[in-house]
Amino acid sequence: MNWKKGWAIVGTVVALSALVVGCGSESSSDKKVITFAAETTYPPFEFAEGDTYKGFDVDLSNALAKEMGYEAKFVSMGFDGLIPALQSKQIDAIASGLVVTKEREAKVSFTEPYYHVKLVMVVRNNETNINGEDDIAGKRVAAQIGTTGAMLAQSKPGTTVKEFDAISSMLQDLSNNSVDIVMLDEPVAKYYIQKLNMKDLRIVPVGLQDHTIAIAVRKDDKELLAKMNAAFEKLKANGEYDKLQQKWFGDIQ
Repeated sequence: MNWKKGWAIVGTVVALSALVVGCGSESSSDKKVITFAAETTYPPFEFAEGDTYKGFDVDLSNALAKEMGYEAKFVSMGFDGLIPALQSKQIDAIASGLVVTKEREAKVSFTEPYYHVKLVMVVRNNETNINGEDDIAGKRVAAQIGTTGAMLAQSKPGTTVKEFDAISSMLQDLSNNSVDIVMLDEPVAKYYIQKLNMKDLRIVPVGLQDHTIAIAVRKDDKELLAKMNAAFEKLKANGEYDKLQQKWFGDIQ
């Protein structure tokens, strides 16, 4: 995989004005189109490989749309722009490893959860003074914009929180000693460290928060929410969901 090329492509925000959106839109094959969006530097949930988006959320979105008799369209944008784009009807759903929080539930409706993760800290291998949540205070912390990791770091006294769009940039700053901690969900941290051979980094073996991940739709899109939940139940019953889990998370230890 050409990751440098992938990151360069991921860094380009899709021009929303060019999108064909709306759950009622018609594609060239006359199928209804559901436009899913994500911040696509979040493997194994979503990432770019060349000009193609891949990952668990991408495959799940395609499977859900197919089960509902729709066609899925998957687009990339900054994480902090996802909910505003959904609310303004530029997209139909968010499938981006989105953690369910009370603040977000006030703005969007969530499907049934499709994954559970722990928030963890990534540090340099030679770091011995960061062993748990209390050690975040006073540190230089990196996190993606608008994420629960950023929110937790900002709640600690004396922290300097640097927010990023791309995870690769956060981890590079950590390797270069520009920050002390990177906040990530555990599968994503493991993917970067193992798949990209970042041997100078390690995960602190103490989980910070348990996160529930779900797909988000607009508050008034009750029909789509019901259809998506029903499709998800079918994917669990027929074994397709388990296959996707094994495909994207099975070899991450």
